Formats: sequence, C-alpha cells, structure tokens
Amino acid sequence: MKRLVAAVVLAGCHAVPLPPLAPRVIVSAPELGPPMTSEPPPVEPAGEVRWLKGNTHLHAAPSGDSIEPIANVLAWYRGRGYDFIVQTDHNRVTDIDKGTPGHDVVHDDGLLVIAGSELTYNPEGCDPAPPDPDGKCRIHLNLLGVTARPRGKFTWPHRDSRKRLDQIARAYLRSREWGGLVQLNHPSWHWGAFPEVLAGASKLGVHLFEIANAQFAKWNAGDATHPSLEAAWDEALTAGATLYGVASDDAHDYDDAGVYRADKDTDGFYPAGGGWVMVRAARDASSILDALARGDFYASSGVTLARVEIEDGALVVEIAADDPGAHTITFVGDGAVLAEITDRKRARQPLDAASYVRAVVTRDDGAKAWVQPVRR
Repeated sequence: MKRLVAAVVLAGCHAVPLPPLAPRVIVSAPELGPPMTSEPPPVEPAGEVRWLKGNTHLHAAPSGDSIEPIANVLAWYRGRGYDFIVQTDHNRVTDIDKGTPGHDVVHDDGLLVIAGSELTYNPEGCDPAPPDPDGKCRIHLNLLGVTARPRGKFTWPHRDSRKRLDQIARAYLRSREWGGLVQLNHPSWHWGAFPEVLAGASKLGVHLFEIANAQFAKWNAGDATHPSLEAAWDEALTAGATLYGVASDDAHDYDDAGVYRADKDTDGFYPAGGGWVMVRAARDASSILDALARGDFYASSGVTLARVEIEDGALVVEIAADDPGAHTITFVGDGAVLAEITDRKRARQPLDAASYVRAVVTRDDGAKAWVQPVRR
C-alpha cells in the first residue's frame, strides 16, 4: 500500500515547514451524524474524491479496557454514516476479518476498516515530568494503516529512557518498520502537551495529534497554569512545526443509546461519537492516509463545513448551509486572532497576514470544526 509521509529525520533536524494547500475543486460535505439505519451507506466509485467521515481512535474488546465485541463496534459506526474507521486497540493490531492475520483493510458493508494500534506506555516518571500532585506520564500514540506487524500484544517503548521525545521517536521507528502514520493521542492528558514536545514530535516525523479528544475535554481546554491544546499548537506552529489537528472519540463504550453526551462524567465511561475527521479523499485506504499525511482534512466535534480552499492567496472557509445555529469563524496566525466573523456562513483570510493561517469554527452550542494550518 502506498504511503505518503513527509520526509523527516530524527532528533537534531530542523522543523519541516507546512506545505501550502493547492487550489482544489469545490466539493460538498456529506451530512454528519445521520440516525441509525438498517441500510449500509452506498459505496461510491473508488476514484471519486469527496469529504469522508472517519474516526482514527477507537477501541473494542481486544484492547482489554472495553467489553464491546468488534462486530458491534463496526455496526455502530457503519449505522451512523461513517465512511471509515481505524481500529486502534492497545499494543496490538486487531485483525478484523474473522481473525485472519495479514488483513490491513476490510470493507464491512460499506464501512472501510483500516488496521491500526494505540502504542500505550504509562511509565512512573518521564521528562519533561508532569506536575504534581498526580505525577502521571501517559504516552500514547496511534499507528494508522499498519501493514506488517507482530501477532498478539507487543512492547515498543524505549525503556532505557525517561524522555517523552525518545518514546515518540521509538513510535515513529515502529511506524517505519510496521507501516502507517503516527498520531500523538490526547497529549494534554496529565499535562503532557508541552509546546516543545509538540514541536519536537514534528521534527521526529509525527505530524498528526489530537487537538480534540472527546474524553478529555477538561484537559484540552487547559487551566490557569497550563496552556490549552490550541495555545500549545500555535506556539509550536509559530516555531515552524508541521502539525495537523485530529478530533476523535477514543470510544470504549457503545451502549449509551448511541449518543455522545458532553455533560457525562467520562471517568470509566468513554462513549462513541464525540469527535471525528472529515478527509478529502477517494474511498480507499491509501487515498485517506495520504490526505491525512498532507493535512487535507478538518477535525470536528459537530460542525459541518462545505468548503475549505485556498483561493487567490487566501484561506476560504464555508459552513454547510444546513448546519444549525449561529457560528463564529475565527482565523488564527502566529498565535494571535487575525479576524473573527460572526453570523456569516463564509469567510476568507489572506495568507500573507502571518507565517501560517488556520481557522476554527465555533457553533453557539459549543461544537467546533478545526481547519488545518497553511502557509503562504
């Protein structure tokens, strides 16, 4: 399977600049979050490029911390209009096709299932250290699109090092060995999202990270002494990092009437449906992974976009006509708000206003869409 991953070297290299997005054909986004149906979604021709709804972080019973059979997990996403998912159980690659080894892509009645794994390491201490009082280190990274891998559970971390970046480097090396893209998961959990860690991950070749993990909203937002994930993202981008933000639900539980509830206490309960990505790609694994690698997607916790384009030297963002409620479109560059537009479905921001420009669309119910940063 073809992989398009930005060329990188390990520690000591310079940050890779964000590639500019080329002008693209305007396409319409599909409706998000349709009700559960008994009919699978239709399968489009493989070569048709459109917005595809997917989830890059989810769990089933093989993870050990979920009780949901894989068949039920696939049915949950298939029945709610997802085009693809990546199965990312802890420290293993779960074979979806009746347990047959070697299957990295499976079509399940219209749902594209891509093999993956969450590399999970919870050491007693690390460097930089998390703050007191809990002092916990949580170093979790996904491999997306694994093609060659050991069977069963595996160990992967650099156990002779306490450095977070050494663990991230080891995960990147596993991706070179086993295939796939690397995604840094919930980096703010237990305050691990130091801007220098995000920037360092980019230098190591890790360009995907979770800007919004639905289960860790209180960590994503930061607090009085810790930056929000968006602030850490902007600091790393201003330093020249290449980082694309993913939203995921990190689901372990699928029996709460099939609805993610932002007001629910998620300690010990991780419901499905709170975050996803919309990827501009053809409906095959190589096209999807290539689009993720080059940042041709947006992340969402509920907002649907109709357009994300570079047009006449400006980033253009358009909200889907049927997305309900009032919206604010905020353009950000070099860590500062460049413009804020309310009660309009479409807005544009010239790219020469900052070294990079990204956008976030916020609906009046708190749902968001994050548009990836671009450079002129």
